[in-house]
Amino acid sequence: MASDSPEAETTDQVITELTLDEANESVENALERISRNAGVRGGKPAVIRALALLEPLIRHFGLSPDQLTEMLDIILKGKLDDTTARKMIKLLLPRQHVPEMCAVKVLGSLGRQLSYASQAALIRWVILVYDILDSRTKLQQLYGAVFHYLTFETLRVPLCHLLYYLTKREDVKPFRIRKLLDLQIAVGKEPALTGLLHVYKTYFPDLILTPLQLSNQTIFKCPDQSIADSIAILQDRWGYLAEESQTMSLHGSKDPIMRNGAKRQKLSHSSIPDAFSIYRKGSDEKSLPVSQITSLDSLVAHIDTLTLPDQLSSVLANRLLQHVLCLQPSHSIVERISYWLGQELMDLWYWKEKTEVTKARFSTILGRVAELTMMIKDLLPVMENFLIPYLRVWNGVDHQKEIFVLLTYLRPRSYEELYVHILQPLLGTFYLMGPVWKGELILCYTKLLQRWVQFKWKDYLKVGKDHQLSKQAVHEMRRLISHLKSNVDYMQTIRAFIAHVDNLSSVALELESDHIAIQHGVLSFFDLVSSLTVTYNLPLAVVIPSTAIVYRLFLSTSGMAVSRICGIVYQYKKAFETFENEQQLLYEQSVLSSMPTDLSSLPGPPEVPGYSRDYVIIFNSFVMDFCNFLWRNRAFNKTDKNALGFMIDRPTILKTKKICVDGGLSANNMLSFTHSISLSGYSARFLSSLEDLNGVQPEKRLNAPASSPGLQDMISKGGLQLQFEEYRIRYLNHLEACGFDGLSQFLFDSITNLLQRKLQTQDGQKEQRTEQLQESMRNQPQIGESTSTTQS
Repeated sequence: MASDSPEAETTDQVITELTLDEANESVENALERISRNAGVRGGKPAVIRALALLEPLIRHFGLSPDQLTEMLDIILKGKLDDTTARKMIKLLLPRQHVPEMCAVKVLGSLGRQLSYASQAALIRWVILVYDILDSRTKLQQLYGAVFHYLTFETLRVPLCHLLYYLTKREDVKPFRIRKLLDLQIAVGKEPALTGLLHVYKTYFPDLILTPLQLSNQTIFKCPDQSIADSIAILQDRWGYLAEESQTMSLHGSKDPIMRNGAKRQKLSHSSIPDAFSIYRKGSDEKSLPVSQITSLDSLVAHIDTLTLPDQLSSVLANRLLQHVLCLQPSHSIVERISYWLGQELMDLWYWKEKTEVTKARFSTILGRVAELTMMIKDLLPVMENFLIPYLRVWNGVDHQKEIFVLLTYLRPRSYEELYVHILQPLLGTFYLMGPVWKGELILCYTKLLQRWVQFKWKDYLKVGKDHQLSKQAVHEMRRLISHLKSNVDYMQTIRAFIAHVDNLSSVALELESDHIAIQHGVLSFFDLVSSLTVTYNLPLAVVIPSTAIVYRLFLSTSGMAVSRICGIVYQYKKAFETFENEQQLLYEQSVLSSMPTDLSSLPGPPEVPGYSRDYVIIFNSFVMDFCNFLWRNRAFNKTDKNALGFMIDRPTILKTKKICVDGGLSANNMLSFTHSISLSGYSARFLSSLEDLNGVQPEKRLNAPASSPGLQDMISKGGLQLQFEEYRIRYLNHLEACGFDGLSQFLFDSITNLLQRKLQTQDGQKEQRTEQLQESMRNQPQIGESTSTTQS
């Protein structure tokens, strides 16, 4: 009871100094005075005084189960005026569990002495304490009685909310569905009725054909947040009193997530009857509850007869149930989990005050949803509906790991929808975050694209076009990709998505000065993109990265970036070759199938969206420029065919060459793989290791990266006897052994005769090692000689 008066402060201090036994005695005395004076002529002032004394006591100490029952009995007698009764309802604050009979008494009093406003308040209280009822067996048996009062307008909303908690599969009967539909026709599409119908539909979607739009309005929010917070505080404060009663089972709970405060026990699993159980009595004796499965072996043995628990929200916390969900996929089961999850997430994030308790619970649920998503390899539909509004206000920090995991499992959609709901909100957050976050977002997009391209797109595009497909094949294909829309060009979505990430990558590299985390993300993304047509057989033209990205990564000071971008260009080279061969084959088949008499009417080569000769010329410039810089020592050359010198303007090239001359360097080999800033250190160390291996004296060593003049000088001085060409091949093999396989793959594939030189070098080294081994064996003493020497 908040007040600034000295009297109130004194009262609060006195109350907090009381022991629990003293407080219990004061509460019982106050309740006795209220009971004695309720409904008595002239007794209202005494009731008001007793209630004023009772309120601070209850708000600090709460009510024990017996006190809760006694206070509820006073309210239900109907002797109090409506204002006083509703004030007492707000003081029904338990510090421990709530006896189930309290809820039974509330439901038994419907339609009797109390006003409908007080009855509605009591039903809302039952909803608030539903999670801490000591049992729900008797409450479940009153389902029909509760359903009967849905026609009462004042009670309808809280009753629908309570029925949401109580509804099990056996409660969904055809006559109840008809009554709900008739009621909806009579009173309109009230959110509470629509929400309850949606629960029914998750059990038996075939029985409710009416389309139900699930929105924020149809989700039941917390009936009274202030009372809920007060109960949570009391449960935390006096939770130790419930230690002896922790073994009680909460039968049929809708809430499997453990909360702070008094500990909750694991939920008991009740088996779900099969789909036809609403038409007959009894249960299937062959079915086996999941609670009896103790190992993976027993899971495999009984997978065909398993029944999941009715409260499917426990799937979030039970890995065994997740296995069952994967092995027994069911649209009804997914709908039920989704509906509960939507309720819980919106309640915690949208309506409830952001306290430490709600934040922790929200984090727990998101974490378990992320684990479930990774387990079943699919995103629950309700999570997409949640992510769309959440990303608009997300700060990029809270639950980052879980959000990125969920984003990677988004289903394909039109690019317009993807950009408006997902990419655009993340783009706003992108500019505010650091380089590591930016890199993780690009990696998230990489995983998302990887999941999308794993669909059998070529088979999907055949559906409805290839008349030779059997009905069974068409049915199977549509079942596998039933969530895809026929009016969406998914290849255009993928192209536009790649273009978006390309722009994002260019900006990130510029803003964060080529941070290693962003380089890794960008390279991982285009490593995937370069393999779309070859590895994933995607019916899409080759999409290359922008020149800004390719040039920037190649000119990086990181050897990792240089090697990986070379490997990516190598993969693109293979992709172009494969793609052009396929297009040529399709063209030849088209010509042969429609060979005309007039050759002038032959069809031209097929036009592929996003593919042109100019596009290929740009890519060929990457290959030629890379070769000129890395191997040919012709940096910035623009005279060779397809060479563009990284599109660097002439004044910049002249200025760069002048700087090199002033520093005694050669501008032509400054970016070669032996002298570039990213790889020269490896070159110097490798040369030093060769000199150590051959025992070269310090004064005869080349203390610099190897070059043709430098090695010739060392040979003349009696140093390492190695020609520059042979050194480069051996150094390239060394880089490959160190993990720079992208660099070696590119050069061996792009430089004519380089692979042949490598094989010749390897043969020469093999012959040299053989000669050394033979010479060593000749110099060893023979066995007989050794024996005679020893004897003598």
